[in-house]
Amino acid sequence: MNIENYKTFLELSRMQNYSKTAERLNVVQSTVSSRINELEKYLDIQLFRRNNRKVELTKMGKALIPHAQKLIEIESDIKKHVYSYGVYQDSIKIGIPGSVYREKLSPLIYKFYDLYPQYSIDLNFCKTTTQIQLLLNNEIDIGFISRIPNTNKLIVEPLLDYSWIIVAHTDYDIPNIIEVDQLKSINICYNNQNEQYNEWLKDILPTNYTPKMNMNSTAQLIEHVLGGYGCAFLPSYAVENEISSGKMKKILIKDVTPNNFTIYLAINKNRVSTKIVSKFIELVKP
Repeated sequence: MNIENYKTFLELSRMQNYSKTAERLNVVQSTVSSRINELEKYLDIQLFRRNNRKVELTKMGKALIPHAQKLIEIESDIKKHVYSYGVYQDSIKIGIPGSVYREKLSPLIYKFYDLYPQYSIDLNFCKTTTQIQLLLNNEIDIGFISRIPNTNKLIVEPLLDYSWIIVAHTDYDIPNIIEVDQLKSINICYNNQNEQYNEWLKDILPTNYTPKMNMNSTAQLIEHVLGGYGCAFLPSYAVENEISSGKMKKILIKDVTPNNFTIYLAINKNRVSTKIVSKFIELVKP
């Protein structure tokens, strides 16, 4: 199997022209023809219908596209990790939400970075559902997730308890305690990334409530509030410093039961006994 043949196939499927494909790949046109012919013989299928001006994908050619893309991604991933082992003893692959990294984990990750120069670090910023899939596919070693997955293939332990709270700039004109009915009349910027948080909000927000603004970045939501543009629901751990320094104030909702959530440390069982993962867990757990 020649990976260049698959790369040429994908480029030709996009350009639909041999000469333009050759130009894009910086090869002669005969090389493009040779690679496509070789791939068609290898797979024993016709990938393109040809005419004088352009080429068109056959049904089997169209079906091959996602598989060719996956092969190229796998090759790239193999090269990246094999090359890293030539320089480093091992590489730790971590999945993490941006807000947890920014407010809680970045100091620990940089401490690990300094303590163990023999290891490389591969960070993947993504939400819980993506992290769980990456863990199950052995594509990451450690995740920081917001719910316990229904699988016995991972080691899952509670790491950080928190709640979602309404915050505003200290000078923003809103009382420190509001009624539930007031939620529909104040400017609230809404973060819709967390499934459990969304379920909790359904129970307290008015029916068919539409927020003033939606934003799926905790960091940008914090900037929004600090800019004095209104209120926002944010995880408590993300705004501890802003509240303690007096830049933000916490808004309580009268007669609403506090919501409690947890960030869990999820560990790939296949990697839990390796030195690199063990050392990282030792650093994070306390």
